[in-house]
Amino acid sequence: MNTFQSIIFVTIAGNAIVGLLVWLSNPERKLNRYFLLTTFLITNWLSCMFVITFQAAENLLFWTRQVSAAAVFLPVGFFILQSVISSPEITLKSLLYKIRYLLIAAITVAVICQTKSFVTTTYFSNPSETVPLSEYGATFIIYILYFCAMVVGMMISVRRTFLNSSGVQRIESQFLLLGWLFSFSFGLILYTVSIIAGKQEASRFLPLFAFIMDGFVAYGIATRRILSVSVFAQRFVAYILSAVYLVIIYVAAEWLIATGFNYVVPDTTYLSHLVAALAVAFSMIPAHNWVQRFSCRLFSTSNHFDADRILNEAELIFQEVSTEETLMESFSDFISNTFRTTRMVLLDLSNDGSYMERYSYPESNGTTQLRLHSGSSLIHLINRDRQSFTADTLERMRATPLVQQARQEMNESGAVIAIGCFLHKELKMVVLLYPKKSGSIYDLREQRTLERLCNQLCVALENAQLYTKAQNSKIYNDILLDSLTSGIIAINETRCITVFNQCAQLITRLNDDILNQPVEQLPEELVDIVNHIFDSDTAVRDVDTFIQTSEERIPIRVSGSVFHGYTGKQLGVLLVFSDMTHLRKMEEKIRRTDRLASIGTLSAGMAHEIKNPLVTVKTFTELLPEQYDNPEFRGTFVDLVQQEVRRIDSIVNRLLNFARPAKATLKPTKLHDVIDNSIRLVEQQLNNKSIHLNRQLKATSDLVMADAEQINQALINLFMNAIQAMSPNGTLTIVTAEQENMLCIAVSDTGCGISEEQQKYVFDPFFSTKERGVGLGLSVSHGIINEHLGRISIESKKGEGTTFHLELPLADEKEEILSE
Repeated sequence: MNTFQSIIFVTIAGNAIVGLLVWLSNPERKLNRYFLLTTFLITNWLSCMFVITFQAAENLLFWTRQVSAAAVFLPVGFFILQSVISSPEITLKSLLYKIRYLLIAAITVAVICQTKSFVTTTYFSNPSETVPLSEYGATFIIYILYFCAMVVGMMISVRRTFLNSSGVQRIESQFLLLGWLFSFSFGLILYTVSIIAGKQEASRFLPLFAFIMDGFVAYGIATRRILSVSVFAQRFVAYILSAVYLVIIYVAAEWLIATGFNYVVPDTTYLSHLVAALAVAFSMIPAHNWVQRFSCRLFSTSNHFDADRILNEAELIFQEVSTEETLMESFSDFISNTFRTTRMVLLDLSNDGSYMERYSYPESNGTTQLRLHSGSSLIHLINRDRQSFTADTLERMRATPLVQQARQEMNESGAVIAIGCFLHKELKMVVLLYPKKSGSIYDLREQRTLERLCNQLCVALENAQLYTKAQNSKIYNDILLDSLTSGIIAINETRCITVFNQCAQLITRLNDDILNQPVEQLPEELVDIVNHIFDSDTAVRDVDTFIQTSEERIPIRVSGSVFHGYTGKQLGVLLVFSDMTHLRKMEEKIRRTDRLASIGTLSAGMAHEIKNPLVTVKTFTELLPEQYDNPEFRGTFVDLVQQEVRRIDSIVNRLLNFARPAKATLKPTKLHDVIDNSIRLVEQQLNNKSIHLNRQLKATSDLVMADAEQINQALINLFMNAIQAMSPNGTLTIVTAEQENMLCIAVSDTGCGISEEQQKYVFDPFFSTKERGVGLGLSVSHGIINEHLGRISIESKKGEGTTFHLELPLADEKEEILSE
């Protein structure tokens, strides 16, 4: 098989394969079917040419006429494809009617090819030639004019389609024209030159132009994602120029080395080829840049789209942290101006798995919002292939049920391209773009750029959502903090103030200017607590202290804790504190009320104690007139009356001291003396119920810093509570002991006890288990003990009695000496 036969065979095989592949890509599409018909016409022409290479001299003339006649029908294939492109739903009958004149002309010229006036003789000038020579007659000019007319007709037909169509129809027509014009022009020129120059052997490359034509057309009508014709031509020219440029560099370098070193090196073959290869290698990048610039100037329309520039401009938009609305508005303007689209719709993933219209530019003006359900075929395709889909792409795909449903969804939406927005390998959104204002398609470069833009949009939207959430959280937290009735202060790890709510400002009489300032800007008492928490890495709870302002001394209760990061590192300290001024006033009022209630109870008991000395005084007074002259009686009377009066005075003074409202003044106090005084005040109540007193004051040191009257009140409340809880003949036990610098007092009774559930509330104001109880006594006692920096707790079992445990800090003996 010679070179010509090999070229024909390869072209026939390639042509057949391309035709079958295009048809198999979508057998239901008419354009694909008619392309297969066109490849059949080309294959018929190539087959005749292949047969002629095996014929004897007597058969050459016949097969030469058949080759020429088969070539006549090649333009018919072009017009068939052009008709189907312009009218995709055209029927076979309508198609034949539309090209009827063309068919008549083609058949006429084919008949002319069979006459002697077309080809007079065909022969091989010598045995080495593979292409026979032909001598043409007078009608050959008709043959040439026919093809010239076909070329003009092609251009007119494509121009008409270009003016009356848009989108993919225009692109398909352009590729069809480009392929056929390129093949016919160069093929006709090569054939004509070979005849005129008598170099028939050059025409053996004619089959290659048919294969090139098939490649152009197949790319234009069957490729799912295509480039525009100008970009395709630019790249094609760039590759050709690059190849030519590098070949010239190689040949020039090889010749220079071979010539220049011919007298230095005996054999320059290897050296010249090595240097030429290096020259080509170092010239590739400069050549690529130069060729790209040159080809862009040749096809200026392709320069309007610069993917790198677009992505850089989009990155500037995405880098701006803003709200979702602002981001979408900027992105929509950018897409509209860059791609000249008429409309953009963004579908967002909803909770039910469907994709609902979330944003539209321009706005939909009240039309029904778009929605793609979770089982959408279009969504399935985007998820499966992880790429964008145009309406044209779906039309070119094999018509499976999935693709057909996706086509319907795309047509119903009115969009021409759907781009998926993926984040963390999950489809979060779908962007729908509508036709361009120019009517052109979204080609391969634009689709790939849009895919990258939409993925970046997804990330930017997530950042915008996080930004919006952060802003909303900040507003929410600010409102929440300012609504609290407690002061909130947060200090970071550098010990600077980061949170300072309104209540904190009111309590400390400071403003929010101290934000981001050192913690030392706070009142000294708070600074000490903060430093203690930082240094000890422990929390504090319900610390009562005072802060000194320029106007007053404010009582506060402070709690604070340190918070840590994920790695355990200290992140800061949080303080929560409350103004206790109002609470202190309420406690004082409650104590006064409780004191008066206790006075009433104690007065009833003391009436009997006062009555006894009064009876004695009364008796001696009644006997005085009768025994006045008796010196012994008078002496006894004076001593007894004085004694009883002192007794009454002592009882009244104790009651007055208890009832007198006094401000708490802490000073060294012997607690055992206070306990004894409190016992004397309830002694009558103990006697009335025959309650036995078990007094075990075992503490060796009972000196505490206390207000004796307030401690007295707290103890009276506990004693009275115990007496009222016991039946007659019960036992009241009072025990003191020392433990770790604390004086511990236990007040126990043998009463009915308190349930575990009720124990939670015994220190709450107005809580009482007695039918006629006010519920203030234990609450007042709790407040007094806390004010003395002590602790009070309860231990009780139902039916077994109750014990109240009190703990007060012991004072240093030196304090007693100093107070004296």
